[in-house]
Amino acid sequence: MVQLSDKNIQALKFILHSIFIAAVTFSLIKRALLLIPNNWLFFLTSGTVENFLCAAIAYALYYYVFKSDNSWKKTGFMILFITMLLSLASLKDFRIHASVTVDQSFEYFKSFVGQSLLLFLVIFTIDRFEFLRRNSVLEKDLHLAQEQLLRNQLHPHFLYNAFNSLYSLALNNHPETPEYILKLTGMMRYLTDETHLKQVPLSKEIDFIEKYIAIEKIRFGTDARIQLTKVDLDKSNKWIEPFLLITLVENAFKHGFYTNMKNAFVKIDLQVGQNELLFTVENSLFAKQHFQEDKRDGKGLKNLKKRLDLLYPKRSDLQITNTQNTFTAHLIITFNK
Repeated sequence: MVQLSDKNIQALKFILHSIFIAAVTFSLIKRALLLIPNNWLFFLTSGTVENFLCAAIAYALYYYVFKSDNSWKKTGFMILFITMLLSLASLKDFRIHASVTVDQSFEYFKSFVGQSLLLFLVIFTIDRFEFLRRNSVLEKDLHLAQEQLLRNQLHPHFLYNAFNSLYSLALNNHPETPEYILKLTGMMRYLTDETHLKQVPLSKEIDFIEKYIAIEKIRFGTDARIQLTKVDLDKSNKWIEPFLLITLVENAFKHGFYTNMKNAFVKIDLQVGQNELLFTVENSLFAKQHFQEDKRDGKGLKNLKKRLDLLYPKRSDLQITNTQNTFTAHLIITFNK
Protein backbone atom coordinates (compact mmCIF):
# COMPACT_ATOMS: atom_id res chain seq x y z
CA MET A 1 0.00 0.00 0.00
CA VAL A 2 1.42 3.40 -1.10
CA GLN A 3 1.72 5.91 1.73
CA LEU A 4 1.11 9.51 0.66
CA SER A 5 3.03 12.32 2.28
CA ASP A 6 1.32 15.32 3.91
CA LYS A 7 2.30 17.46 0.91
CA ASN A 8 0.74 14.99 -1.54
CA ILE A 9 -2.41 14.74 0.56
CA GLN A 10 -2.80 18.53 0.59
CA ALA A 11 -2.21 18.68 -3.19
CA LEU A 12 -4.82 15.97 -3.80
CA LYS A 13 -7.38 17.75 -1.61
CA PHE A 14 -6.70 21.05 -3.43
CA ILE A 15 -7.17 19.42 -6.84
CA LEU A 16 -10.44 17.70 -5.89
CA HIS A 17 -11.87 20.85 -4.29
CA SER A 18 -10.80 22.90 -7.32
CA ILE A 19 -12.45 20.48 -9.75
CA PHE A 20 -15.65 20.42 -7.72
CA ILE A 21 -15.88 24.23 -7.37
CA ALA A 22 -14.87 24.83 -11.01
CA ALA A 23 -17.56 22.45 -12.30
CA VAL A 24 -20.31 24.14 -10.28
CA THR A 25 -19.10 27.66 -11.12
CA PHE A 26 -18.68 26.93 -14.84
CA SER A 27 -22.21 25.52 -15.01
CA LEU A 28 -23.54 28.62 -13.25
CA ILE A 29 -21.78 31.04 -15.61
CA LYS A 30 -22.90 29.11 -18.67
CA ARG A 31 -26.49 29.15 -17.47
CA ALA A 32 -26.31 32.87 -16.66
CA LEU A 33 -25.09 33.75 -20.15
CA LEU A 34 -28.01 31.91 -21.68
CA LEU A 35 -30.79 33.30 -19.46
CA ILE A 36 -29.70 36.77 -18.30
CA PRO A 37 -31.15 39.35 -18.78
CA ASN A 38 -34.17 37.85 -20.61
CA ASN A 39 -35.43 35.54 -17.86
CA TRP A 40 -34.15 36.33 -14.37
CA LEU A 41 -36.77 34.25 -12.58
CA PHE A 42 -36.04 31.12 -14.61
CA PHE A 43 -32.30 31.60 -13.98
CA LEU A 44 -32.71 32.06 -10.21
CA THR A 45 -34.84 28.90 -9.96
CA SER A 46 -32.79 26.75 -12.34
CA GLY A 47 -31.03 23.58 -11.25
CA THR A 48 -27.67 25.27 -11.81
CA VAL A 49 -28.35 27.97 -9.23
CA GLU A 50 -29.70 25.32 -6.87
CA ASN A 51 -26.47 23.34 -7.17
CA PHE A 52 -24.31 26.43 -6.68
CA LEU A 53 -26.28 27.64 -3.65
CA CYS A 54 -26.34 24.18 -2.03
CA ALA A 55 -22.58 23.76 -2.62
CA ALA A 56 -21.91 27.21 -1.09
CA ILE A 57 -24.02 26.31 1.93
CA ALA A 58 -22.26 22.94 2.28
CA TYR A 59 -18.81 24.59 2.26
CA ALA A 60 -19.95 27.22 4.76
CA LEU A 61 -21.45 24.58 7.02
CA TYR A 62 -18.28 22.49 7.03
CA TYR A 63 -15.62 25.19 7.31
CA TYR A 64 -17.39 28.00 9.20
CA VAL A 65 -20.28 26.53 11.19
CA PHE A 66 -19.33 23.10 12.55
CA LYS A 67 -15.71 24.08 13.16
CA SER A 68 -16.73 27.18 15.12
CA ASP A 69 -16.99 27.23 18.91
CA ASN A 70 -19.29 30.28 18.87
CA SER A 71 -22.87 29.09 19.37
CA TRP A 72 -24.31 32.46 18.29
CA LYS A 73 -22.35 32.29 15.06
CA LYS A 74 -23.68 28.78 14.41
CA THR A 75 -27.25 29.84 15.10
CA GLY A 76 -26.95 32.91 12.85
CA PHE A 77 -25.56 30.91 9.94
CA MET A 78 -28.24 28.24 10.28
CA ILE A 79 -31.02 30.87 10.22
CA LEU A 80 -29.42 32.48 7.15
CA PHE A 81 -29.15 29.16 5.28
CA ILE A 82 -32.73 28.17 6.08
CA THR A 83 -33.97 31.58 4.92
CA MET A 84 -32.03 31.32 1.64
CA LEU A 85 -33.35 27.84 0.90
CA LEU A 86 -36.96 28.81 1.81
CA SER A 87 -36.72 31.84 -0.47
CA LEU A 88 -35.38 29.72 -3.33
CA ALA A 89 -38.13 27.13 -2.76
CA SER A 90 -40.80 29.83 -2.82
CA LEU A 91 -39.44 31.32 -6.06
CA LYS A 92 -39.38 27.92 -7.69
CA ASP A 93 -42.96 27.22 -6.58
CA PHE A 94 -44.06 30.58 -7.99
CA ARG A 95 -42.34 30.03 -11.32
CA ILE A 96 -43.81 26.57 -11.83
CA HIS A 97 -47.30 27.01 -10.36
CA ALA A 98 -47.78 30.82 -10.60
CA SER A 99 -48.52 30.81 -6.86
CA VAL A 100 -46.81 30.02 -3.55
CA THR A 101 -48.22 27.26 -1.38
CA VAL A 102 -46.83 26.01 1.92
CA ASP A 103 -46.96 22.33 1.02
CA GLN A 104 -45.27 22.61 -2.38
CA SER A 105 -42.65 25.11 -1.20
CA PHE A 106 -41.81 22.84 1.72
CA GLU A 107 -41.29 19.91 -0.69
CA TYR A 108 -38.79 21.99 -2.67
CA PHE A 109 -37.16 23.10 0.58
CA LYS A 110 -36.67 19.49 1.70
CA SER A 111 -35.11 18.67 -1.67
CA PHE A 112 -32.65 21.59 -1.30
CA VAL A 113 -31.74 20.51 2.24
CA GLY A 114 -31.08 16.96 1.06
CA GLN A 115 -28.92 18.22 -1.80
CA SER A 116 -26.94 20.44 0.58
CA LEU A 117 -26.33 17.53 2.95
CA LEU A 118 -25.21 15.33 0.05
CA LEU A 119 -22.69 17.95 -1.09
CA PHE A 120 -21.61 18.40 2.54
CA LEU A 121 -20.82 14.66 2.60
CA VAL A 122 -18.72 15.01 -0.56
CA ILE A 123 -16.71 17.86 1.00
CA PHE A 124 -16.35 15.90 4.25
CA THR A 125 -15.03 12.86 2.32
CA ILE A 126 -12.42 14.94 0.48
CA ASP A 127 -11.26 16.54 3.70
CA ARG A 128 -11.00 13.13 5.43
CA PHE A 129 -8.17 11.98 3.15
CA GLU A 130 -5.71 13.49 5.58
CA PHE A 131 -7.46 11.86 8.53
CA LEU A 132 -7.37 8.45 6.86
CA ARG A 133 -3.64 8.82 6.25
CA ARG A 134 -3.01 9.85 9.84
CA ASN A 135 -5.05 6.87 11.04
CA SER A 136 -2.94 4.59 8.83
CA VAL A 137 0.28 6.08 10.22
CA LEU A 138 -0.96 5.69 13.80
CA GLU A 139 -1.90 2.08 13.13
CA LYS A 140 1.56 1.42 11.69
CA ASP A 141 3.26 3.08 14.67
CA LEU A 142 1.13 1.02 17.05
CA HIS A 143 2.11 -2.14 15.15
CA LEU A 144 5.81 -1.29 15.46
CA ALA A 145 5.50 -0.40 19.14
CA GLN A 146 3.74 -3.68 19.88
CA GLU A 147 6.37 -5.65 17.97
CA GLN A 148 9.17 -3.82 19.79
CA LEU A 149 7.53 -4.51 23.15
CA LEU A 150 7.27 -8.23 22.41
CA ARG A 151 10.90 -8.27 21.27
CA ASN A 152 12.13 -6.50 24.39
CA GLN A 153 10.31 -8.95 26.64
CA LEU A 154 12.67 -11.65 25.40
CA HIS A 155 15.88 -9.92 26.41
CA PRO A 156 15.53 -10.08 30.23
CA HIS A 157 14.58 -13.75 30.05
CA PHE A 158 17.62 -14.61 27.95
CA LEU A 159 19.99 -12.55 30.09
CA TYR A 160 18.67 -14.18 33.25
CA ASN A 161 19.57 -17.64 31.92
CA ALA A 162 22.92 -16.49 30.53
CA PHE A 163 24.12 -14.96 33.79
CA ASN A 164 22.91 -17.98 35.73
CA SER A 165 25.13 -20.11 33.49
CA LEU A 166 28.06 -17.74 34.01
CA TYR A 167 27.53 -17.89 37.77
CA SER A 168 27.60 -21.68 37.65
CA LEU A 169 30.88 -21.70 35.69
CA ALA A 170 32.55 -19.15 37.96
CA LEU A 171 31.39 -21.02 41.07
CA ASN A 172 33.15 -24.16 39.86
CA ASN A 173 36.25 -22.30 38.58
CA HIS A 174 35.62 -23.66 35.12
CA PRO A 175 38.69 -23.11 32.88
CA GLU A 176 36.56 -21.89 29.97
CA THR A 177 34.91 -19.12 31.98
CA PRO A 178 36.91 -16.40 30.13
CA GLU A 179 35.84 -17.88 26.76
CA TYR A 180 32.24 -17.90 27.99
CA ILE A 181 32.48 -14.24 28.98
CA LEU A 182 33.98 -13.37 25.56
CA LYS A 183 31.17 -15.08 23.68
CA LEU A 184 28.56 -13.57 25.97
CA THR A 185 30.06 -10.14 25.29
CA GLY A 186 29.64 -10.74 21.55
CA MET A 187 26.02 -11.68 22.10
CA MET A 188 25.45 -8.61 24.25
CA ARG A 189 26.81 -6.45 21.45
CA TYR A 190 24.29 -7.99 19.07
CA LEU A 191 21.51 -7.33 21.56
CA THR A 192 22.41 -3.68 22.03
CA ASP A 193 23.57 -2.75 18.51
CA GLU A 194 21.32 -4.75 16.21
CA THR A 195 18.01 -5.71 17.75
CA HIS A 196 16.60 -2.17 17.71
CA LEU A 197 16.65 -2.45 13.91
CA LYS A 198 13.62 -3.68 12.03
CA GLN A 199 15.66 -6.31 10.18
CA VAL A 200 19.21 -7.68 10.26
CA PRO A 201 21.19 -9.92 7.87
CA LEU A 202 20.29 -13.56 8.41
CA SER A 203 23.98 -14.36 8.81
CA LYS A 204 24.13 -12.27 12.00
CA GLU A 205 21.10 -14.02 13.47
CA ILE A 206 22.67 -17.42 12.74
CA ASP A 207 25.98 -16.30 14.24
CA PHE A 208 24.09 -15.28 17.39
CA ILE A 209 22.54 -18.75 17.63
CA GLU A 210 25.94 -20.41 17.15
CA LYS A 211 27.41 -18.32 19.97
CA TYR A 212 24.50 -19.28 22.21
CA ILE A 213 25.01 -22.99 21.49
CA ALA A 214 28.78 -22.66 22.03
CA ILE A 215 28.13 -21.11 25.44
CA GLU A 216 25.79 -23.94 26.39
CA LYS A 217 28.36 -26.52 25.25
CA ILE A 218 30.93 -24.89 27.53
CA ARG A 219 28.51 -25.06 30.42
CA PHE A 220 27.29 -28.63 29.92
CA GLY A 221 30.52 -30.10 28.54
CA THR A 222 31.66 -31.31 25.13
CA ASP A 223 29.91 -34.66 25.64
CA ALA A 224 26.51 -33.03 25.94
CA ARG A 225 24.18 -34.04 23.13
CA ILE A 226 23.80 -30.66 21.52
CA GLN A 227 23.60 -30.81 17.74
CA LEU A 228 23.32 -28.04 15.16
CA THR A 229 22.83 -29.01 11.53
CA LYS A 230 22.92 -26.44 8.74
CA VAL A 231 21.77 -27.42 5.25
CA ASP A 232 21.87 -25.39 2.02
CA LEU A 233 22.50 -22.11 3.77
CA ASP A 234 21.67 -19.58 1.09
CA LYS A 235 22.16 -16.50 3.29
CA SER A 236 22.85 -14.07 0.46
CA ASN A 237 20.56 -11.04 0.53
CA LYS A 238 18.41 -12.63 3.22
CA TRP A 239 17.19 -10.44 6.07
CA ILE A 240 15.16 -11.34 9.12
CA GLU A 241 13.71 -9.68 12.19
CA PRO A 242 16.31 -9.93 14.98
CA PHE A 243 16.07 -12.20 17.99
CA LEU A 244 13.39 -14.33 16.35
CA LEU A 245 14.90 -17.82 15.97
CA ILE A 246 16.75 -17.83 19.28
CA THR A 247 13.43 -18.10 21.14
CA LEU A 248 12.98 -21.71 20.04
CA VAL A 249 16.61 -22.56 20.90
CA GLU A 250 16.37 -21.05 24.35
CA ASN A 251 13.07 -22.81 24.97
CA ALA A 252 14.67 -26.16 24.05
CA PHE A 253 17.46 -25.76 26.62
CA LYS A 254 15.04 -24.49 29.25
CA HIS A 255 12.91 -27.64 29.06
CA GLY A 256 15.75 -30.00 28.23
CA PHE A 257 19.12 -29.47 29.86
CA TYR A 258 17.91 -26.98 32.46
CA THR A 259 15.37 -29.53 33.76
CA ASN A 260 17.52 -32.66 33.78
CA MET A 261 20.97 -32.67 32.23
CA LYS A 262 21.34 -36.46 32.30
CA ASN A 263 20.32 -38.02 28.96
CA ALA A 264 19.13 -34.62 27.73
CA PHE A 265 19.50 -33.60 24.11
CA VAL A 266 18.83 -30.65 21.83
CA LYS A 267 18.77 -31.02 18.06
CA ILE A 268 18.62 -27.95 15.82
CA ASP A 269 18.17 -28.15 12.07
CA LEU A 270 18.45 -25.01 9.94
CA GLN A 271 17.75 -24.88 6.22
CA VAL A 272 17.76 -21.68 4.20
CA GLY A 273 16.63 -21.87 0.60
CA GLN A 274 16.03 -19.21 -1.99
CA ASN A 275 12.52 -18.32 -0.83
CA GLU A 276 12.05 -19.78 2.64
CA LEU A 277 13.65 -20.69 5.93
CA LEU A 278 13.01 -23.99 7.70
CA PHE A 279 13.98 -24.13 11.35
CA THR A 280 13.37 -27.20 13.49
CA VAL A 281 14.29 -27.51 17.16
CA GLU A 282 13.79 -30.75 19.08
CA ASN A 283 14.58 -31.35 22.74
CA SER A 284 14.13 -34.02 25.37
CA LEU A 285 11.40 -33.77 27.97
CA PHE A 286 11.58 -34.98 31.56
CA ALA A 287 9.13 -35.04 34.40
CA LYS A 288 9.96 -32.14 36.71
CA GLN A 289 10.60 -32.58 40.39
CA HIS A 290 8.44 -30.60 42.81
CA PHE A 291 11.22 -28.07 43.39
CA GLN A 292 11.53 -27.50 39.62
CA GLU A 293 7.90 -26.68 39.05
CA ASP A 294 7.41 -23.25 37.54
CA LYS A 295 3.84 -22.02 37.70
CA ARG A 296 4.56 -18.96 35.60
CA ASP A 297 3.30 -19.09 32.05
CA GLY A 298 6.14 -19.19 29.55
CA LYS A 299 6.31 -15.92 27.62
CA GLY A 300 8.80 -17.02 24.98
CA LEU A 301 6.60 -19.09 22.67
CA LYS A 302 3.55 -16.87 23.18
CA ASN A 303 5.53 -13.78 22.20
CA LEU A 304 7.08 -15.59 19.25
CA LYS A 305 3.64 -16.49 17.90
CA LYS A 306 2.48 -12.89 18.30
CA ARG A 307 5.60 -11.57 16.58
CA LEU A 308 5.15 -13.98 13.68
CA ASP A 309 1.54 -12.83 13.28
CA LEU A 310 2.69 -9.20 13.26
CA LEU A 311 5.83 -9.54 11.16
CA TYR A 312 5.04 -12.41 8.78
CA PRO A 313 1.27 -12.54 8.34
CA LYS A 314 0.40 -15.44 6.01
CA ARG A 315 4.14 -15.99 5.43
CA SER A 316 4.99 -18.05 8.50
CA ASP A 317 3.91 -21.28 10.12
CA LEU A 318 4.90 -22.55 13.57
CA GLN A 319 4.01 -26.15 14.37
CA ILE A 320 4.47 -27.56 17.88
CA THR A 321 4.59 -31.32 18.46
CA ASN A 322 4.60 -32.86 21.92
CA THR A 323 5.27 -36.47 22.80
CA GLN A 324 5.90 -38.05 26.15
CA ASN A 325 9.68 -37.65 25.81
CA THR A 326 10.24 -34.97 23.18
CA PHE A 327 9.18 -31.46 22.25
CA THR A 328 9.54 -30.33 18.63
CA ALA A 329 9.04 -26.89 17.14
CA HIS A 330 9.01 -26.54 13.36
CA LEU A 331 9.08 -23.03 11.93
CA ILE A 332 8.70 -22.05 8.27
CA ILE A 333 9.19 -18.45 7.12
CA THR A 334 8.71 -17.34 3.53
CA PHE A 335 10.91 -14.45 2.46
CA ASN A 336 9.65 -11.50 0.47
CA LYS A 337 10.55 -11.75 -3.19
